[in-house]
This record gives sequence, structure tokens and C-alpha cells, in this order.
Amino acid sequence: MFRTILSVSALAAVASAHQNFHQFWVNGESPGYQIGIRMPPSNSPVKDIQSNDIVCNVGGTKVPSGVETIAASEGDEITVGWDTSSHPGPITHFLYGPVDDASQATGIGAGWFKIDELNYEDGKWANEVVMNNGGNYTFKLPTGLESGEYLLRSEMEALHGSQTVGGAEFYIGCAQLKITGTGGGCSPSISLPGAYNAEDDNIYIPNVYFGFEPSTFTAPGGPVATCGSGAGGSAPEPTSTTAAPTVGATSEEVAEPTAPGPVASEGESSAVIPTSSLVVTPTASRPSGPAITQVVTSVVYQTSIVTLTQTECVGNQARHVVCYLLQSPTTKLPSAQSHSITESDAFSKSHPTKPKLL
Repeated sequence: MFRTILSVSALAAVASAHQNFHQFWVNGESPGYQIGIRMPPSNSPVKDIQSNDIVCNVGGTKVPSGVETIAASEGDEITVGWDTSSHPGPITHFLYGPVDDASQATGIGAGWFKIDELNYEDGKWANEVVMNNGGNYTFKLPTGLESGEYLLRSEMEALHGSQTVGGAEFYIGCAQLKITGTGGGCSPSISLPGAYNAEDDNIYIPNVYFGFEPSTFTAPGGPVATCGSGAGGSAPEPTSTTAAPTVGATSEEVAEPTAPGPVASEGESSAVIPTSSLVVTPTASRPSGPAITQVVTSVVYQTSIVTLTQTECVGNQARHVVCYLLQSPTTKLPSAQSHSITESDAFSKSHPTKPKLL
């Protein structure tokens, strides 16, 4: 029987792939590291999608939040900064609002609407795009928003364990924004918790390592909302009728932000930090970003450590990285040889039955 050996270093790489949303930029200017963001107590994922933790992560619904609210305008470019992760999956962004005071908003319930998503494009998952850009990802706030305060929710779903019910992982962070808009609303909207179910076909994917077509995947949370005239409004509190829609986010606009701006002091926890007077350097095209070392896992063929058979792949979270190597019983790889692979290779259409050796 064909067996594959997973090295201790590979297991360590899997464990270290957890992540958090640490910083953001408005038109290239940042209020500072972890400023304006409701930070969770750890970088562990949310897996109970029926709990309130799915809203803004563990502790993210506590109010008052004690977090600064940062000024922005509809149409502004927002760049989010995440820890990089080798776990394949999409990145999505939602808004909740407008509300009178974002620091007092739990975000629980109706009123969320999706403004951006990037799934699998050009042979890459969104996590690879983020990782290749140093952990940063850029999108635009839609036009046709009501002026007011909002929660901005950034989510990265990790699909490496989605072959079992409850195996998908959600990494979530919420920032607080005060947005100036031209008036209107966005629809459709969703409720959190409530919109995600454990057996949804974009959360539970039993064939994720065997025959899954990633180009058909769409992230949870419904379609990207239409904002402006005719959208119908989606705020948690009553809003006025809406004005004409404009294309909001574009996944091709991944830009490297400029250096962070000044960090607000603790005494300014309720202040709104303006950005309208800041000097912004335009970015007409996606930069290559700083050189980074991609996190990889090593598959080593030897006679000790951990032995993995095809039958042990099912439900085995720690060893899933190399499960896809077993999908073809005729796969033959030489012993005493080491290859570097990324988890995302397991999901690539270009090699559904054979691992990519880099």
C-alpha cells in the first residue's frame, strides 16, 4: 500500500498558519497598528458558525468596544493587513450600518451586506494573492452609502479541513469606520449569526481533495450587494431610499500601502481620526509587493515520524496537508527525497490527481 510520511516540520507549519487582521489603510494612510480594530484574544479560528463569535471573532461583540472609529468616504480604497497563511480559501468584506456609534454596535443580527470578495481566480486562491502581497489586500468602499458609522468585517475562510462538517475555519476581524456617503443603501443584506450553516456547499466540501473544482466556489454570505438607487437599503436601522449603483470592490486592485500614519493615544479612544487631508500616492497598478518567503510544508519520504495512509485522511485535521498526494493509487514518488509544496496546490485544477512538486 502506498504510504506518505509527514515530517514534524510540516505539522509545525500547519499549526502556525493561524492568522489575524492587524492593520488597515484608507487611501494608503493607516491610523496605526491594531488601531481601529476589535482585536481577538488569539489568532485561533472560529469554527462554531452559529455562535456570536462569527460576527467579529471572540469578544468582538462586547460594547463599548473601546476602539477608535476611523474616518473614510464612499469610494475610498481600503487595504487590510493580515498575517499570511498557506490555508487555501477566499477573502470577503462586509459592512454593518449605518449606526449612530460604531463603538456601541454589537453587529449581532440583521444589517450586514457584502461589499467585496475574492475566491479562486487565475489558478490562485485569495489567500495566495494576500500572501504574495505581503499579507495585504485592497478593495474599494462602494458608493451610494448613507453617511454614518459602520463596522467593517474582514473574513478569511480556510478550506483545508472542509471535507468534514465543522472543519472549515473562519478568521475574522472587525474595524470601526465613520463613512461619508452620498446617501442610499445596499442590498441584499444578511444576519450574523444565521447566514452561515454548517452544511452549506461553500463551508462543507466533502470532495475538497478529490475532484473539487475551485473555479466554481463562491464565498459564504450571499452575493456582493448593490448600493445606490433601487438597492432598497440594508442598514440595521431605518434608512432613506437609495441612489444609483456603482461597481465597488475589484479584486485586481491589490496595492501595497504606504507607511503607517501616527498611532492614536489611549486618551483618544472615542475620537474619529480624519483622513481627508492626508497626502496619498496613487497606485495605478498592482505592485509586486515586498519579497516574502512563502510558508511551505515539507513532505519527506522516510521510515519514521508519522505514517499516513489513504484511509487515515478522512477526518484527520493534523495530516490533511498531504492527503491529496494519495488520491491516485498509481502515484509513485522516490524514497529518501524531499519536496516542498504548498497547501493551495491540493486545490489546483491543473493537477487534480497528481501533486505539484516545486
